Amino acid sequence: MAEKIKIKVKCHACGNVMSGSAKYGKGHYVPDDFDFEFIATGKIISQGRSRVKGEVYITCPNCHVKNKYEI
Repeated sequence: MAEKIKIKVKCHACGNVMSGSAKYGKGHYVPDDFDFEFIATGKIISQGRSRVKGEVYITCPNCHVKNKYEI
């Protein structure tokens, strides 16, 4: 079953706001709006629901700085 990942982040260098989403499932992801690299690092289970924990790497299209975020 695919899980929807939504992110909205600000570039560390220039302040450009980047947003996008992807579908994650069975060890791979497919970006929908904005291209970013997602690496799953674990799973969080709380109150009977599960979420994917991971790291996101985004290269800012404005200043070309590579940003890393944990989700």
